[in-house]
Amino acid sequence: MTNEEKLLIARIEDKMRLCSENSMITSSDFLDMHERSVVSQIRLRYSDVKIVFYGVFDDAERTVAVFLPEYIEAENSAELEAYFDENPDDNPLAAIRLEKDKFSPALSHRDYLGALMGLGIRREMTGDIKVGENGCELIVLTKIAPYVADNMSKAGRGTLKAEIIPASQAKSGAKASGVPDSFTVSSMRLDSVVKNAFRVSRGDAAAAIEGGAVFVNDVECEKPDKKVATGDKIVFRRKGRIIIDDCSCVSKKGRVIVEITRFA
Repeated sequence: MTNEEKLLIARIEDKMRLCSENSMITSSDFLDMHERSVVSQIRLRYSDVKIVFYGVFDDAERTVAVFLPEYIEAENSAELEAYFDENPDDNPLAAIRLEKDKFSPALSHRDYLGALMGLGIRREMTGDIKVGENGCELIVLTKIAPYVADNMSKAGRGTLKAEIIPASQAKSGAKASGVPDSFTVSSMRLDSVVKNAFRVSRGDAAAAIEGGAVFVNDVECEKPDKKVATGDKIVFRRKGRIIIDDCSCVSKKGRVIVEITRFA
């Protein structure tokens, strides 16, 4: 375990302690997928504390860990979201909609992220950014949302208009549309599925898995021979993600037919 991972665990355990001792919701800063995987494997010291990862978007790669006392009946992100809809002041996250004017050029994820960094905002304070033709929707810690909305008027060569919106509006406007695809494999080993789904060599697939760049159901997996199955979500950092829709059929040559939905 690295020193950074030890410090992360110490911060997480402190948040859990505060939740347990004060019977109040606490939360971490934003976690990337590796950090979330580390936190997911922590042995909880407080039996009266529940942990739910929340990033507003259903497919969020950056999430906060929300620690819940026993009296809050939420076991997953959907139930937690319903609680926040009724108790918005408890939500540690806020959504901001940025609209560029009609004279501004197309802007990328990098443009928006660079503008945030230019405001002096650290990466752990910001979540996912969903980019559209006319702007983007981004998720930030609630405590910095007013500052971002008041000051983020430019990104790249574009001029922006910012407003804080309900998290539910951001989520409804960011439904990811996937592309169906299929291929065959000799077995449902992770490296074989990654090779075909992301169109890389078998060696590159194995190296990415062993290097911590591949996540199965949001948990980092470093075993190329891990078996995956229908319903599994596989994320290859910086290359996209897939959902395995079906792998129950076999071709005439005895190979498994894998049906997937691919997301950018």
